[in-house]
Amino acid sequence: MKLIFHGGAREVGKSCIELVSNSHRYLLDAGLKFKEHGFEAPFHVFDLPRVDGLFLSHAHLDHSGALPLFEHYNLICPIFTTEQTKELTNILLEDSYKIARIRHLHPAYAKPDLHKVNNAVNIVDFNKSYNFKNVEYKFFNAGHIPGSAMILIKTDGKKILYTGDFRLRSTEIMKGAETDFDEHINSGDLKDIDVLICETTYGGRTLNNHDVVKKNFLDRIEEVIKTGSVVIPVFALGRAQDVLLMLSERKWPVPIYYDGLSVKMTKTILRNNPSYLNNRPLLYEMFNRRVDQITKQKKREKVMGNHGIVVTTSGMLQGGPVLAYIDNMWGNPNNAVLMTGYQCKRTNGQLLLDEGYIYLNGWKTVVKCQVAKYDFSGHSDDPQLREFITKINPKNLILQHGDPESSIKVKEWAEQALKCNVYVPAVGDELEFK
Repeated sequence: MKLIFHGGAREVGKSCIELVSNSHRYLLDAGLKFKEHGFEAPFHVFDLPRVDGLFLSHAHLDHSGALPLFEHYNLICPIFTTEQTKELTNILLEDSYKIARIRHLHPAYAKPDLHKVNNAVNIVDFNKSYNFKNVEYKFFNAGHIPGSAMILIKTDGKKILYTGDFRLRSTEIMKGAETDFDEHINSGDLKDIDVLICETTYGGRTLNNHDVVKKNFLDRIEEVIKTGSVVIPVFALGRAQDVLLMLSERKWPVPIYYDGLSVKMTKTILRNNPSYLNNRPLLYEMFNRRVDQITKQKKREKVMGNHGIVVTTSGMLQGGPVLAYIDNMWGNPNNAVLMTGYQCKRTNGQLLLDEGYIYLNGWKTVVKCQVAKYDFSGHSDDPQLREFITKINPKNLILQHGDPESSIKVKEWAEQALKCNVYVPAVGDELEFK
């Protein structure tokens, strides 16, 4: 059994791992990595003679964004994922295609490819075993975003657990992966794992207590709206819903505007009621009765200068309505931009936090309003990673989906704490397990 790393190794982005098993070939995720003027994809997979199947852990584009390229390059194969991941992936892929056209970027694929991806999906239920060709597989709640899964694969006498992105502890919108964790270990599903492929986004970092960060976040909003307005950039899937639920904990004397792709995402999430969702009735109440949904440019222009709280995409300030709101309020020190998520290098969000400026309408703009970041995360931080890896206690540990320093820090700990082989592969590396 062999693993080949086409993306997501010593980096965050374009996650894609090839599993070669007894003359069959499968892929774990197929994502994109967005850059200033385009994207990177795991292009080498399109030179493969065939792919028997693809296991998709969740909808975020760094894990799903390359799927239409499979259709575009006629490398068609079944895609296995959860129903909610299918729905949310369709929305993200359509939005990505639309943005590429609007910004006159070369799109990664043609629109018909989106429909082919949708038709290729086979729906998987959580906690249920399936067989396909020479593999047995099972999906478990990963606690990251709605629909997200850890994937257990049995083949060639080996048990492989791929975490995708995961969080042990619960958030406002998601029950954590730990919810049924002990049950899965006791049942034997997660015992005797031969190869654990684990994300390390926050390797080497301990995030502050979630409740403390949330209180500080809400207190800051209360302080700012006394004299100014607040813009909260969010990721459309996961963070947007978390922030709405946080805002539900207090009464606000100003309107809450909810804008961007997060509106469509929240509607889709609320259509179902999976057991792993937290606070669905409260999210419904907030979304339908307590926020002002902005879906049209005319309405956006009408409320632009209003005193209030704006929750909008995109979370890294790379596009979306958030830039229009910031363009309207950056010069007033009474206003605030409160960041709520991970910022990749060379994004507008990272520039704002580190350098105090962003690019608006092509102009480098020094922002005069208040700026702060609150570390909310759908990922496991270092203590959670250690706890999870220790409980699984694999024979072989592969650390990926993290900056090199993050993965190396977890590797150094694991080599001291566990009796297993530890690998931190780079893109293009191959690992064979006999």
